[in-house]
Amino acid sequence: MHSLRNNLAPEREVPAEGDAARTGAVRRLDGLRFEPKLESEYRLHMRADQQTSTLVCLVTALGIWLVFIGLDFTRLDGWAALAAGDLDVAVAIALRLATLAALLIPICMLATERLPRADHRLSMLVLALIGGTCAFIANMFKLRGLPQADIAQLVIIAAVFLPLGLTFLQSFGVALFIAVFTTGLGFAMLGEPAHLIEHGRLSVLLFFAVFVSAVGAWLRERAQRDQFLLRRLLHDRAMSDSLTGIANRRGFEEHAVSALQQARRDGVPVVFAILDVDHFKRYNDYYGHQAGDAALTLIAHAIAAAGWRPMDMAGRLGGEEFGLLLYDATSEKGAARLEGLVAAVEELAIEHAASPTTSHLTVSLGAAAFDGRESAAELYRRADAALYAGKALGRNRVEFSPSSRQAAFLAEARRRA
Repeated sequence: MHSLRNNLAPEREVPAEGDAARTGAVRRLDGLRFEPKLESEYRLHMRADQQTSTLVCLVTALGIWLVFIGLDFTRLDGWAALAAGDLDVAVAIALRLATLAALLIPICMLATERLPRADHRLSMLVLALIGGTCAFIANMFKLRGLPQADIAQLVIIAAVFLPLGLTFLQSFGVALFIAVFTTGLGFAMLGEPAHLIEHGRLSVLLFFAVFVSAVGAWLRERAQRDQFLLRRLLHDRAMSDSLTGIANRRGFEEHAVSALQQARRDGVPVVFAILDVDHFKRYNDYYGHQAGDAALTLIAHAIAAAGWRPMDMAGRLGGEEFGLLLYDATSEKGAARLEGLVAAVEELAIEHAASPTTSHLTVSLGAAAFDGRESAAELYRRADAALYAGKALGRNRVEFSPSSRQAAFLAEARRRA
C-alpha cells in the first residue's frame, strides 16, 4: 500500500532495502544520481548547504586573480604593449578582465542571497574561464621567454572539485574541459620542439590530476548523498504518523505554515479543512481499538487516493482527526473535492452498528477559505468551528466557512497579476 506522503512528496531513495520496501516508492539507481524528483531536491540542498564555502572559494579566487592581473601588467609592460598594438597582450588582458567580471557576479549574488536556480552554470563558466585564460597566458609567456608556472593549471583542476555547489559530474566535466582545452591550445600555439615536448609532459600531468581529483570527489559525493538520504529518512520518520503512514501533526503544521506564506506572496487561494470520524469513540468501544486502528488506516488510504497535487497536504492531527490543505483551490473547487472525500469514505462501507447516524463509518469536515492575511492557527480555529457546526447539523457532511475577506484577497491578487 502506498501512503499519502508517497503521493505528495518526491520519491526517495533510502539506504536500507527494508526501508525501501516499507515506503513503496523507492528505486535503487547505480552511480551518483537519484530519481528525478529526489535528484532535484538533493541539488538544491547541496547548493544551499555549500553557499558559504562557495563564497569563500570565490572571494579567495578573486584576490588571487587581482594579484595575477597586477603581475601581468608588470611583466608584460601592459600599458606600453597596448599602446603598441600588441594583440596577444590585449587578448590576455581582456580575458583577465572578463574572468574578473564573471567572478564578481556570483560573489555579489551569494553575498545578497539572490542566486538563480541555475547558479551552478555560472560557477562552471567561471571555472572554465579561469582555466582557459591561464592556459592562454602561460603559452604566451613561453613564447616570449618569460618565466611561468605550469603548476598553476594543476592547482586549477584540483580547485574545480572544491565545494562550489557542483555535482561530481559537473566538476568532472569542467576539469576535463580545462585539461583538453589546455592540451589543444598548447599544441596549437607552441611551435618549437622543446616547448612541445614540455607541453606533452604537462598534458599527461593534467589528465592524471583530473583522474586523481575525480576519484576523491566521487568518494566525497557518495558520502554526501548517503548523509542526505539518512537525514531525509529520519526527517520523514519524525514527520510521519506511524499508524496511517501520512504526515503527523508536526509535519502537517510545518507544511501548512510554509504553504500559507507562499499563497500570501503569490495571491493563491487555499482551503483548510479538518476531518473528523463520526462517533469514533463508540466505534472503538463496540469493535475494539485494533478495529479502530484498521478503520483509521483505511480512511487514510481513501484520503491518499483523493487526487492530491504537489502543494496539497493531509496529516493526522491526533486520534480520529485529520487536517487537509488544498492549495490553489477556491471555495467552490475545495467544497467539491471535500464532498468527494466524504463520499469516498462512505464507499468504504465500514460497518458501524453503534452509530446513531448511519450503519457505517462516516466523516464530517469543517473547512475555511484562506483570506490572505490570517495565520495557520486562525485558519484552524475557523475550520474547527465549521466542523462543530457540521456535527450539529447531522454529521456526514462538509460545512464550509468562507471568509468574507477572501473575495477581496483574490481580486487584489488578480489585479497584481
